[in-house]
Amino acid sequence: MLSLSAARWLLVLHTGLGVAAVAAGTHLVIWLRRYLRGTQSRRAVVKFAAIFVALQVGAFVAGNVMYPTYKVEVRAAYLENPRALAADHPASATEELVRSAAQAARWFDVKEHWIALGLFASAAVLLILAFWDPARDGAAFAPIVVGLATIACATVWLGAIIGVLTAAWRAV
Repeated sequence: MLSLSAARWLLVLHTGLGVAAVAAGTHLVIWLRRYLRGTQSRRAVVKFAAIFVALQVGAFVAGNVMYPTYKVEVRAAYLENPRALAADHPASATEELVRSAAQAARWFDVKEHWIALGLFASAAVLLILAFWDPARDGAAFAPIVVGLATIACATVWLGAIIGVLTAAWRAV
């Protein structure tokens, strides 16, 4: 388990990589939409896909290195501990707060699963784009590639939103 200071710096890195992954994924989807019309530069799209995958992997690794510290210092010590929640808030709101904190912890777990699936989708997009050229091979794969990229992009957006909301409750 990391020290709290190291975990905080890792959280900053994780957040920066996550924001960059959201931007790269969004740009990739926008650029890939042109593939449906057959008017896109293949080189630029492959580059965006590689950047997107690299940023996702970086954020995923940083998050997993930090996860044990989060699990002990935030989730167990605060989000799943009614006494810690009650100490921070008035007694009248404690019961509702305990339910909300437990729900935030569950959403965090859901986020991790979606992020992993999105990473596989973006890797599939990069693999397809590395070997497929619509000018040479036709546009038959375009809807599949755009769909996979949209799914991968949606997962990083979901992860970013849930991550921010969870950190708003309590960060490492």
